[in-house]
Amino acid sequence: MDNATSPPSPPLRKRTIHKRADWWFLRYGCLIGLLGFVFVCVLLSGFVAGVTFKNGPAVFALAVFLASLTAVPYGLALLWMDRNEKEPPYLIATAFMWGAAVATAISLIVNTTVGIMAIQMVQNQAIASQLTASLSAPFIEEVTKGWAVLFIFLLFRREFDNVLDGILYGAMVGLGFAWYENILYYVQAGEGGTVQMLKLSWLRGVVNGVSSHVCYTGLTGLGFGLVRVMRKGVLRWLFVPFFWGMAMFAHFVWNTFTGVFIYATGARTELEIYLLSLPGAVLVLQSPFILLLLVVILIAWWHENRIIRLYLRDERPDILAPEDIDRLVPARRRMFLGLKRVFTGGPLWWWRWRSLEQDYINLAFAKWHLEADKLGWGPDEDADVIGLRRAIRRRRKELAR
Repeated sequence: MDNATSPPSPPLRKRTIHKRADWWFLRYGCLIGLLGFVFVCVLLSGFVAGVTFKNGPAVFALAVFLASLTAVPYGLALLWMDRNEKEPPYLIATAFMWGAAVATAISLIVNTTVGIMAIQMVQNQAIASQLTASLSAPFIEEVTKGWAVLFIFLLFRREFDNVLDGILYGAMVGLGFAWYENILYYVQAGEGGTVQMLKLSWLRGVVNGVSSHVCYTGLTGLGFGLVRVMRKGVLRWLFVPFFWGMAMFAHFVWNTFTGVFIYATGARTELEIYLLSLPGAVLVLQSPFILLLLVVILIAWWHENRIIRLYLRDERPDILAPEDIDRLVPARRRMFLGLKRVFTGGPLWWWRWRSLEQDYINLAFAKWHLEADKLGWGPDEDADVIGLRRAIRRRRKELAR
């Protein structure tokens, strides 16, 4: 009888985005410097908000309320859009706060400086304001907002999986920027009374709420997302400047031609402008960019569903059965099953099932990244995959009880 023992299992290998471990000082040094820069910008934005509050606490409170009244549902809609592989809350919050504090602080300084220089050059307030809105704002605001997507892409690659992630991070940066900027604009409008604040909140928060900064920086994120998905080829990096430039172009089109569109429609009364001309301007000037993002999001959903089905179908029965995959995708099926579990088993039962489903999805994406990155080992040797399988077995046993 052969008493020879079976060969030992291969060591588990941990995936790493950074190929050279000796670069840790560079990564953390850049991160510390970046945090210092963010801190200074937050102080500046906080100072502006403090001065604004001191000049009129009631108006400032109403401005914050009006800005949040649209920003909160938009934010929830964006989070719902990321329906499969969820992004960490701390990165979502970081993206929002970068837009609200960092991008606004830099843009405020640069746009104000450009506006002063433009007045000195043309000696006309209206022309100087239009030059600033058409040339300075689209460039500097999209650059500073896009930096957040770039930093997340470089420093948190494992949380930047595909095109949908890029759009989400970019849109959250844009939402933060719009939220803070709207507060400042609403406070200025408050000098003319509450009615003026409500008019402006209709325009900036409702009519042009999604088609402005949320859409612009979403386009920037789309470029980085395409680079992340394609993985190979130098030419794929051209997507970054192309879509970053498209964000600037969309911003330029709105700032430059909205007034021209209103004049062309022949609107004379405020009612015609706010209910007809401005929604029409959004439809004509901004809808192509919004439709582009919507089409890409639909394709991204299809791609994610394909990843989940493809990379879970070869798992052992103690991990999941084929019918379990059918309960995972599409996402709306998970949502309906989740609602049913809330009413039949309670919130805790729903939460345990939701955690198990999220582990399934994370397992599929981990195997997809492992194959796409071609790191030289299989799923059975990967520490992330093994850890997720263990977690799934544990959760299945808990649910079986």
